[in-house]
Amino acid sequence: MKPAMKIFIGLIAAIGVIRFVLTVAGVSNSVVKYASMTVIIMAGSLYFGIASSTHKERLKAAYLLILPYMLIEVAALGFTWASGRPTIFHAPEYSMGTGIAVHTLGHFVGGLTWEPLMVFVVMEIVWAIAAGGRWVRAHAIG
Repeated sequence: MKPAMKIFIGLIAAIGVIRFVLTVAGVSNSVVKYASMTVIIMAGSLYFGIASSTHKERLKAAYLLILPYMLIEVAALGFTWASGRPTIFHAPEYSMGTGIAVHTLGHFVGGLTWEPLMVFVVMEIVWAIAAGGRWVRAHAIG
């Protein structure tokens, strides 16, 4: 695993833990929402979209970026479910009106299927744009 991936995984996990601690401590969701794992995942998508040289590497990177997010989401939803204490992880704006069981299962299934695939698509778009720019520079007349 590349050192950069370890850093991104660590950042995603750290932000997720901070998000959980803040919500359990009773900090308002309007504040906690700024501890965003998604922002770190998107930054990683941009980085690995450019830094990874093959489609296979980008697909692996997409799964590795989603893994800590999914684990924290499922664990936090499990806490919410078991304790009955509301947390930002099952707030109405994030649960799409589903019950806690469906929401938890959705994150688990999504984290293994469509979520990393969507991150992979973003990486592929970034790669295509970067590759196009490299091609233009390599073939520029002048």
